[in-house]
Amino acid sequence: MKPTLLLSILTLIGTLNAYAQKSGGELKKWHKITLDFEGPKTSELAQPNPFTFYRLDVTFTHESGAPVMIVPGYYAADGQAANSSATAGNVWRVHFSPLKTGQWQYEVSFKAGENSAVSEGGISAGFMDGKKGSISVQNTDKVAPDNRAVGRLNYVGTRYLQYAETGEYFLKIGADSPENMLHYEDFDGTLNGYGKLGKEYLQLMKTWQPHAPDADEAANLFTWQNGKGKNLMGAINYLYQKGQNAVSFLTFSVDGDDGCVYPHLVKDDTTFIKASQESKAWEKALYHDRFDCSKLDQWERVFEYAETKGMFLHFKTFENESASTMGKKELTRDRKLYYRELIARYGHHLALNWNLSEETNVDVAVIRKTASFIRNLDPYKNHLVQHTFPPHHNKNALVQPNYDYYYLNLVGFQSELTGASLQLEKSVTHKEIKRWVNLAEQSGKPWVVCNDEQGYANDGVTVDADHPLYKALKPDNVDQIRHQVLWATFLAGGAGVEYYYGYQCETNDLNAQDHRTRARKYEQAKIALDFMKQLPFFEMKSMDEITSNPDDYVFGIENQTYAVYVPKGGTTTINLPKNQWAVQWYNPRTGGNLTSKKSITNQLTTPDHKDWVALITRK
Repeated sequence: MKPTLLLSILTLIGTLNAYAQKSGGELKKWHKITLDFEGPKTSELAQPNPFTFYRLDVTFTHESGAPVMIVPGYYAADGQAANSSATAGNVWRVHFSPLKTGQWQYEVSFKAGENSAVSEGGISAGFMDGKKGSISVQNTDKVAPDNRAVGRLNYVGTRYLQYAETGEYFLKIGADSPENMLHYEDFDGTLNGYGKLGKEYLQLMKTWQPHAPDADEAANLFTWQNGKGKNLMGAINYLYQKGQNAVSFLTFSVDGDDGCVYPHLVKDDTTFIKASQESKAWEKALYHDRFDCSKLDQWERVFEYAETKGMFLHFKTFENESASTMGKKELTRDRKLYYRELIARYGHHLALNWNLSEETNVDVAVIRKTASFIRNLDPYKNHLVQHTFPPHHNKNALVQPNYDYYYLNLVGFQSELTGASLQLEKSVTHKEIKRWVNLAEQSGKPWVVCNDEQGYANDGVTVDADHPLYKALKPDNVDQIRHQVLWATFLAGGAGVEYYYGYQCETNDLNAQDHRTRARKYEQAKIALDFMKQLPFFEMKSMDEITSNPDDYVFGIENQTYAVYVPKGGTTTINLPKNQWAVQWYNPRTGGNLTSKKSITNQLTTPDHKDWVALITRK
């Protein structure tokens, strides 16, 4: 754009030195502090495009001189869009989550010019550009489970994330399904288009009605438009009550299995519904560079509530079929704009990862460039992972991207990734988790490795046999999940598990609205987590070779502590260093207390012929 035209536009939208600013949120460590600025009055569909033409960044500097954090901002319509559904206004917003108490100075940069949002170019846009100020940050007053009580969950160069405030290491358990959690009728601009399940096209809009009774009073603080959002918050609270600490969701599923999750503006509702059935919604029905302000504010209300329940937010930023919509071989403007909007709006949350796609078919070079773009833009340096297709040995293997190809070209210092989100057939979970933990450690940059999807795709984690919906479409696989997924992951050095609901179960990865259908699996995940928290797991490693049974899982610190999962009971021989040792048994099915200590030498005999976990310690 020519300088004369640019200056004409700026003259039309306001005086260059005009601004006003207000802050929101408690001025406390780890809390979300919001600064709102009066900028150019515009709208979601205005020209120039507010999402591309302007770039708002605020630099925060602690009084000690460090850290210095450049936090991206965004266009917020009237500043009340969650309630007003506004599409226009003059509010420009930034969220800041301070990691230190004390005085923070800030300086605003507000630039304008063609594609300024994703470039270093542009000239002063006036208004709040150059504004300086300060905020005084006190200590938090929150208590667990609120994430603000434990601080930001950071990648610290080990295979486990660590809470900044407490130093505690994190293990996650929670829901990978339904992937279309945000296809919810209470969100503005969310249409009942069509998703594809096998050969059928289904309408998959959610009400989350089964979890209406699970919403607590605290949810009322986060609802919008006379109580909207409460049912979804009830689903999150149910998971919390079951001891879970993670929830996963797609933020872009256009032209995928459920094509109706997207942050973008729809051009025309009717066109979108028709195009979604043709898998051409991105091509025909969505603006690629404009976002729905009210919908995204409403998403934030749900995420804020989840924060108070101690939830880890697993942002799956692309669906398999949509991973290449924004470019398969290059890091495109569309992809940069999309990630900038997500980071500006949600990067302040304390426990999250950016997953570059649920599965991927883009070039490795694009993954590397995207990871670098996010790492440079995200002031909080949140955890970065890639999920991909599982290792396959079937007739389709030649046409599916190779899982080894991706990870072997991304592990270590080849990319900015800090972990892997693995999709695995159940029988190979332990072996593959251990493999990638070891390969990453050998590279010099350990990865946080999680099992976030369980195959085969048709069953995944099935409906509990004692749930009213159970019709035996797939047999209840509670024992298999406990053995081959849950304990297999933890005792291989994996950092967590999220449960995937399969495609051919009574409620599945797309139509599920009731997490009670897997209640027993969640209860047993909590049982495993309770055991792991008693261990110095962050110092332990896989040591399967020290028992005689190749099906045992052993996790330990040599000559100090060993945890042994024995899958079918009976007696197993264990090769312990010369010392005096004691064993206690833990029931992975029912939990409870460890048994009293008993002396052992080199044999373990379980209390019965079911699966048990032995905790062996030096006397």
